[in-house]
Amino acid sequence: MSALFNSVVEVSGLSPLFARNALQRACTRAGVQAEALTPSALRTALPEIERTIQTYLDSQTASVMERISALSRER
Repeated sequence: MSALFNSVVEVSGLSPLFARNALQRACTRAGVQAEALTPSALRTALPEIERTIQTYLDSQTASVMERISALSRER
């Protein structure tokens, strides 16, 4: 996986093992390859990632998405 994808997993608020699979599926639904995730591709995948996060961390979705969105701007 890309370093950026690994960073998304780290800040997701989900357990790393579960997050890796769930976020990889979200990327696939968005038409993005998690293995080669770029900031632009991450921005494309944000809506699907948000749906995934909201399913498991409803009350924390906004703060988690802020952290993930910040990653798409850092690189």
